[in-house]
Parts: sequence; structure tokens; C-alpha cells
Amino acid sequence: MKAVQAGYALAQCVQCNFVWDPEGGLKPTVVYEENYYHNENFKGGYANYSEAMQVNAITFRRRLQEASRKQRKVGALLDVGCALGDCLKQAVDLGWPDPKGLEVSRFAVESAKKKNLTVFQGSLLSHPFAPGSFDVILMQDVIEHVPDPVAHLKEAYALLKPGGMIMLTTPDVGGLWSQILGGRWYHYKPGEHLVYFSRSTMSLALANAGFGQIETESTSNYLSVGYVLNRLQYYHPKLFSWVATAAKHTSVDRLALWLRIGELEAWAWKPNPARHLRAA
Repeated sequence: MKAVQAGYALAQCVQCNFVWDPEGGLKPTVVYEENYYHNENFKGGYANYSEAMQVNAITFRRRLQEASRKQRKVGALLDVGCALGDCLKQAVDLGWPDPKGLEVSRFAVESAKKKNLTVFQGSLLSHPFAPGSFDVILMQDVIEHVPDPVAHLKEAYALLKPGGMIMLTTPDVGGLWSQILGGRWYHYKPGEHLVYFSRSTMSLALANAGFGQIETESTSNYLSVGYVLNRLQYYHPKLFSWVATAAKHTSVDRLALWLRIGELEAWAWKPNPARHLRAA
């Protein structure tokens, strides 16, 4: 184990390079209730979740379309860490049959249910679903928040049907932005982000959970100019606060940008023995 310079204490495995918070990883300290979705913290939660999701819904839609393309169908879908249900709304619009969400936040679950979405409170280690229930499981910006990511991946594996697929996104600790910014990397969030994956350690974790056909790559998101400027205030509050105000007055803040913000995406499949038997 070796130390990682991130502005607070992180550890890194000398064998596989996996990075984690040895203190926060034992017990999360961030509470994902109403204040998480509306707060003034430039590095954590959301300044205005509803406003951000109006743009990020485009990202969700693209990922869902990619999932249906890879699986060659729309099937039983579970969105883990579904927040207020914005990805589920897109799934409904795209014809996924009765997509379901799983979310730890009571506030988020109640908000999603008001949108007539099927959402359950809990996590992959505490849920009401039977093994082999889903064709696709989504975990978007979730895995970095859990203290035992492989345990969560193993449960996702159990919940998938043979041939089912998981899709994850998470900050890429081995990516370009992490290397450039070092300890100032935006995604280093004490008490909120407990583990940090690179493409190689994500592949290793998925393989350890039983998955095969693992694909990883850098990913992009649609973000509004206003959201980006709000997050940049972490680096220079006065400058980017002024720019954000100017952008809002000219409505530039509503423009959507397709950006690489230092995250990776991974796709992996649960083997389907029946498919191999037919092929033979």
C-alpha cells in the first residue's frame, strides 16, 4: 500500500493500483437527502439538480440507446442509484418495459415516485429483487460511493439474467484530468467518493465479480455551461462566479456542451451458457 497525494489521505494498492479512502471507505459521511440535490458546495452534490438534469437527460438517453443496441433489445432494466429518476424517465420514453430504480435516499425515492416511476429504497446489498431479474443494470456515478464495490458488483451479477449486461460510469483516477490536476482533481471528494477506479482496476473488479466481455473507455457527458461554471468555482470562486453571473444574464448558461470530464464507462456481460451450447 502506498499514499496518494489528493489533499487528504488516500491509499493505493502496489499490485493493482486500486485507490481508496482508508478512513471514509469504512463509513460514508455524506447523506444523500434533499440538501445533496440543492446546495452551495462547489465540490459535492448539486447546486440545482433539476436544472442540471434537463441537460444530462440527453446523456442518459444516449446511454440507454447504446445499451439497447448492445443487447439488441429493450428488456428488464434496473437503474442503481437512480436519484430523482431522470434516467428512468428517459427509459420509459424509449420503450423500456417497466424500468425500475434503486436508490438509498428517501427524499430521492419519494421524488421519483411522484413522477409515477417504479423506485425502491435500498442498495445492491439491500433490495427486494429476485436473482436473474434483469437484462440490463445501470450504475452511473454510483460505484465510487460504496465502501465494498466488488460486493455490489457480485450482487449486480446475481440480479442479471444469463447474457445480461451491466453499464457503469465513474471518475477515472488513471485518466488525463487526474494526471494533469493531481491533488486538485475535482473528483477527489472526502467522505463522498470512497473508492477510485482506473480502466484497468474497473476491468479487474468486474472480472472478480464474474463478468466477461469487459469493455472500458473514456466517456463524455452533456453538461450545461451554467453547471460547468458552477463547478469551476471550486478552482477560482471570484472569477468563475463573475463569469457564471454574466452567462446567466445572457442565457449562455443554458447551452449544452458534450465534454470529457475525467470519467470512464464500462460495459460487461454475465455469461450465457445456453448460448454457447447452441453455438456448439
